[in-house]
Amino acid sequence: MTRGELVRHLRRFGLPGAFGLLCLLGAALLLLGPVRSWEAQATASFADADALRARLKRQPVVVEAPQETQPRHLVASLPEVSDRQARLGDLLTLALKQGLNSSRTEHRITRDDKLGLERLRITMPVQGTYAQLRGFIEQALRQDPALSLDSLKLRRNNPAAAEIEAELVWSLHARSAVVEGRQP
Repeated sequence: MTRGELVRHLRRFGLPGAFGLLCLLGAALLLLGPVRSWEAQATASFADADALRARLKRQPVVVEAPQETQPRHLVASLPEVSDRQARLGDLLTLALKQGLNSSRTEHRITRDDKLGLERLRITMPVQGTYAQLRGFIEQALRQDPALSLDSLKLRRNNPAAAEIEAELVWSLHARSAVVEGRQP
């Protein structure tokens, strides 16, 4: 296309056509500008990622030894199963000394012969004041390090009542006599 033909086409579209063509060229230049900067940013980001990968490959790999879920020294520190009845008696006696009323308790034993552990789960509904219950829990946990309080549910029949009803679920943990099918 020659210069004369270009001028003739521009005259045919008139001033609005020339303005539209000028706007179209300006928009194309504006679009190409950010695309180039985006490409430059992407190239720089890829270079940074490659440098970080190379630096990561040069760092020494530290592999930690797997830890046992139940360390043997912890199991060895637990009381023996033969002490179970005395420990349960101590827990029930402590509740009575604190002035808590308990009509019944439920017990369930679970054993893990592979690890040499035994767990006596004790469900104990009690009634008393909040202070009595709190003192009982504190003393029981302090008295027997292999005792855990698994759950505690509190209920007060009347907001003004001094006594509360509580359901305590304890676990007495002990070292079992059977370890991996062998008797001591």
